[in-house]
Amino acid sequence: MTQATKRLAVIVLAACGGGEAAITDEPAPIVPAADAIARTTELGPVKATVKVWPAKPTLSDPIYVRLEIEAPVGVSIDAPFQEAGDQRLGRFRVVGFARDTEQAASGGQLHQQTYTLEAPTSGRHRVPPLRLEMIDTRTGTSKAKPQEILTDEVPIEVAPVPTERATAELAPAYGTLDPEVGGTSWVAILGIVSLLLVVGSGGILAYRTFKQRRRIEQQRSAYQDAIANLEELARRGAPDSEDADDWFVQLSAIVRGWLESRYAINAPELTSEEFLLVATARPELHEDHRTQLTEFLERCDRVKFAGYRPDADESLATLSAARKFVEDTRVSIERAA
Repeated sequence: MTQATKRLAVIVLAACGGGEAAITDEPAPIVPAADAIARTTELGPVKATVKVWPAKPTLSDPIYVRLEIEAPVGVSIDAPFQEAGDQRLGRFRVVGFARDTEQAASGGQLHQQTYTLEAPTSGRHRVPPLRLEMIDTRTGTSKAKPQEILTDEVPIEVAPVPTERATAELAPAYGTLDPEVGGTSWVAILGIVSLLLVVGSGGILAYRTFKQRRRIEQQRSAYQDAIANLEELARRGAPDSEDADDWFVQLSAIVRGWLESRYAINAPELTSEEFLLVATARPELHEDHRTQLTEFLERCDRVKFAGYRPDADESLATLSAARKFVEDTRVSIERAA
């Protein structure tokens, strides 16, 4: 079995719920690095920790993401393979996946999911929140319905591949240039340079056109993702007081993700207040858009940080306002096309 076949089998089996016996192409268990970035989320008796390493990867390095879930006896966990189509985790491509469940010393269970990712580009990225559900059936508890847990996103900086390293990696395939090769006349060199300048000018124009079209297509895709996520929240209905935090965190993340893609804002680590300053500084946002965004983020923060619990009507009205904001700020995409 080839390496590519093994990786495909890993992803297919995990997505279909057969991850316990998934094939893995790793020769040994993957162990988190000592400097792994860790984020822990707790809900009731369940603790979910996301670890990302290496902490400072380069573009050619595999990036590992491990989700560790600790649950006591009587608490069941459903942690599906996280994907957003075409085996991707946010902007990262999933090239490997493995999961494992073992009994903890306390008698409960320790669930582990390990993703092997490839970054699309260098620069700032973020590992998106991972979703899981728990059902608490322990004696003495009354919560029998599933409760959703959403982990924190993890920002990560991917460095470009150093020139020396890139050269060393390409040398086996392409060889090295012979410094003694020569004999070309200056007339031929000038002719080649002139031709390259002409071709380069046309290439730059073509590249700019291609880049503009690609940016518009990416914005359209981001719009479709945002609307699909908003519709999924709407299907779930308004949250109760216990689910309000997670519900409004997801709603806020959908709008922020839309704005980041729509206006090329790369600011996953900013607070809502800082993000608002960056977003409202965009000249494309009209005054009414700035007002809508300000009111929306303030309402979400009141729920997340001030303990405010809106009723069902107010929650659904906030969801409706989020969709209207996405629709209003989409208009210029269609005009640009």
